[in-house]
Amino acid sequence: MLRSLVLALLIVNLGFFAWTHGWLRAWVGLPPEGQREPQRLSAQLHAEQIEVLQPGETAQNHALRRPPAGTASAPDSAASVVDGSTSAAEPANAASTDGSDAKQAAISGPALCVEAGPFNPEDATTVDKALRPLLPQGSWTRQSIAIGGQWMVYMGPYTDEDLYDRKLTELKRIKGLNFDEVRGGTYARGLSLGRFTSEADAEARLASLKQRGIRTARVVTIRQAGQVHYLRIAQANESMQVTLSGLKLPQGKSFTACRS
Repeated sequence: MLRSLVLALLIVNLGFFAWTHGWLRAWVGLPPEGQREPQRLSAQLHAEQIEVLQPGETAQNHALRRPPAGTASAPDSAASVVDGSTSAAEPANAASTDGSDAKQAAISGPALCVEAGPFNPEDATTVDKALRPLLPQGSWTRQSIAIGGQWMVYMGPYTDEDLYDRKLTELKRIKGLNFDEVRGGTYARGLSLGRFTSEADAEARLASLKQRGIRTARVVTIRQAGQVHYLRIAQANESMQVTLSGLKLPQGKSFTACRS
């Protein structure tokens, strides 16, 4: 009995809930609220012309208090004209500014440190003269770096292939002897038995080799002590970099990123 009563109450509550939300209007025909009539709102004509009056205010007083038609629109029109002219000028100014910035960026660009070298004094002077008509005065510097000499205990060169192979075999038979084949440069097709930064050390090495039976070796100068020169542009913009890339330098060298 109690279970049937609870079930009946549940059904009644569900029915009431559905009716209050308008779900049963198609079957019942009675809306849940008498003032809820959206069909009347949809049937209104010129609803935007309805004005709410203040308490105690008549229609005539309200009409006098309301500004004449067109008065409020005049400032708006003037503002729109000003805004229009301003907005029309802004793209032109922005285009002009962007054009100037783009031109300046093309001229300046990212500045890099570039240099070319090493050169001997004569070649460095040649590069220095080539830069004068191309770059602003004072935009590059000439750096000189002292270098030590280098000497080599050397055998060769051997243009005959059989003789070259025979000398290689002889040196390999001498126990504990270190040597290298010179494959390129001025002393190509020869054998190096040591490189030294002092000519005296090279001569001492040659004397010891002769005691071991090596009679045809001699000391040659690879590089004399002196100075080498670099041409450096510390702040090379993009335009300078393009100019430098087309410059032909002595010894086939080119401008590259600075060493430090």
